[in-house]
Amino acid sequence: MGPWDIMSQHFVKKGKPPQGISSFTKIRLGWIRKQQVQFVKPGETSFALLSPLSKGGDLLVVKIPVDEWGHYLIENRQPIGFDRMLPDSGILILEVHPNAIDGTGVVKVKNPISSPNFDHATYKLEVDNRNVFVDKRNNISIIPLWKEKENLGVLVTTPDRSKGAVNAALAIQKLIDQNSGNANVISEAIAAFKNKDFEKSYDIAVGKGGR
Repeated sequence: MGPWDIMSQHFVKKGKPPQGISSFTKIRLGWIRKQQVQFVKPGETSFALLSPLSKGGDLLVVKIPVDEWGHYLIENRQPIGFDRMLPDSGILILEVHPNAIDGTGVVKVKNPISSPNFDHATYKLEVDNRNVFVDKRNNISIIPLWKEKENLGVLVTTPDRSKGAVNAALAIQKLIDQNSGNANVISEAIAAFKNKDFEKSYDIAVGKGGR
C-alpha cells in the first residue's frame, strides 16, 4: 500500500508527520461502523458521496464483495488531518483478500497508472487515464465523480455502462467548473445521473448548459 497506510510505509517524507491509515486498517481496528459502509454487489449500479476518510463522516467506504475470498474497498483520501502528508488525493481503490497470509498481498492498492511508489494511486475524474477502473471478470467499473462540498462522489457500475457514465460526469464537472449561474441545470443533470440515466444526464448538461 506504500504511503497510503502508516502500517505499510511509516512516512511519506523524512522529518515530516506520518500519514494516516486506510479504510482496511480502520475496519480491522473497529474504527469504521457498519453504517458508514455502503455495500454494492458486482453488476449493480450505485452512487455514493464519500466523506474524507481522515476527517470522518456519515459515509466513509464503499465495499464490493467479489466472492468469499475477496472484496474491494473504495475510499476518499484528501490532505486533511492525519492525511495531510499524502502524495496525492482522490478516490483510492483497495483489493482485499483477508484470508491471504500477511505479507503476501492481503490488501493491494489498484494503481490506475504505472506508479512504483504509489504516488499517483488515486482515481480522478478530470484525468483521462485515471477516471475509470474496470474489472471485466467481475463485471465491475468504478468511476470517480465531482465534489459536493468536502465529499467526493463515486459510481460503481458495470463496464458496459462506464463510458456513458464518464461522459455524463465530465459534462457535469464542466458545468460546475464554469460556475456561470447554471445551478438549476447542474441540479437536473446530477438528479438524472443519480437516477442512473446517464444519457439523459449528459443531454441536460450539454444541451441546457451549452457546449
